[in-house]
Amino acid sequence: MRRALPLLLGLLAAAHAGAEPEGPAPVNDQPVMALAAQTVALDTPVAIDRLSVHTFRDGRLVPVPFQIDEMDVHGMVWFPDSGFELEGRRGIFDASDQLLFMLSDASPTPLPERQAGGGPVRELVLQDGAGQKRYVYLMIDNDERSERFYVLHDPSSGVTRTDSYLLTTDPDNELNWQFLGYEGYRGPPDASIIDNLRMLMSGGVLVRFARMTLDNDNLQPRQTGFRIGPIRSVLHLETRIVFGGLPMMKMHVQAMRYANHFEAHTYARIPGIYRATVKQPRVSVSIDGNAHQGALVRTALGGSARGTVDGKLDDQERMMLERGLTSDQGWILFDSRRGFALMTMLNVPESLEGIPLKLIYRDEKSSDREGRFPGNLPELGYTLEGWPPEDELRFSLQVFFDSSLEGVNPADYANTRTGRTIGVTVNPPALP
Repeated sequence: MRRALPLLLGLLAAAHAGAEPEGPAPVNDQPVMALAAQTVALDTPVAIDRLSVHTFRDGRLVPVPFQIDEMDVHGMVWFPDSGFELEGRRGIFDASDQLLFMLSDASPTPLPERQAGGGPVRELVLQDGAGQKRYVYLMIDNDERSERFYVLHDPSSGVTRTDSYLLTTDPDNELNWQFLGYEGYRGPPDASIIDNLRMLMSGGVLVRFARMTLDNDNLQPRQTGFRIGPIRSVLHLETRIVFGGLPMMKMHVQAMRYANHFEAHTYARIPGIYRATVKQPRVSVSIDGNAHQGALVRTALGGSARGTVDGKLDDQERMMLERGLTSDQGWILFDSRRGFALMTMLNVPESLEGIPLKLIYRDEKSSDREGRFPGNLPELGYTLEGWPPEDELRFSLQVFFDSSLEGVNPADYANTRTGRTIGVTVNPPALP
């Protein structure tokens, strides 16, 4: 894996490494827990800087990495320069503010009794699909903090480093991925696992114009907010959508890096003029691979069909394309069979689930779309077609990294990897 990181990131990595375990955790340990303030349900409003998260280990409460992000009224992480209204009060853990920590940091041992001084205000019980329980405790006025950061991200260089992956993006355009490496990947030395992350918007402008398409370079996102915490980094971008010289709307994208996955959350308010002017709109998000001959691909609705990357479409791949995807069954699994695998998931809110969703799958030795690297793709992704019933466009793309998907049940893996099988119970702490 390429290691050309800025000195600052190298020093930070050394500082946070300590005696922490190295390498990716087992799949059932990888989910990130994100709990809303309403779920935690504190009795009274509490300032964010008074809170911390601990677990019971080796006979005592010990701090674990956590962060609290304040949320806006559109369900995105709040930044003052985004122009969006904060939900709740600034600096107070309330409304939809998110408490984040790693499932792997929770202990299977509960706290036997309340500890004196800076004690717990909530016990969070996390139970997986097999009935196994883990525990963490939300504390108030406890000064102990874990020094570990799961994500090291420098937006000025575009470099992100975690224990599992190295990602480099264009500092001037976050949408353009330049390099992705994964610990243990057995592909060509110093070669990026993917060619690029693509976002395309297209539509016919009135009836006099041919169909127009905007790609990563046309969109030109502008950074309006950045925050990095122990669990994730959040980069807020905005771009003005212009078709045929006509300004249409402003689109907001939040790019999030986690210990072993990436997310992109998109929000746009659709003005009436845009609905009336742009015909048959499409928004596509996809990932181009880089020389993955022999890789395997499966989809949520593909059943037993699987694609084998070999430069041409076969009957099973055509079957996957015909069956497509839906907004509630939208995962795609990719296994390079060389020490790297990924799962993509497209999420839309319930109010937008009627938007038609198409599968993007290309297995070609050459393509009419430009790429940075020669070789087989494949290209994997999603196309949203038409207008949502509301005047808002909202969706998120999740990309989960792993070393192999061999022998896993795809549906079970999708539910486990996303943390959907984790139940959360919130209790007052036990009394002496």
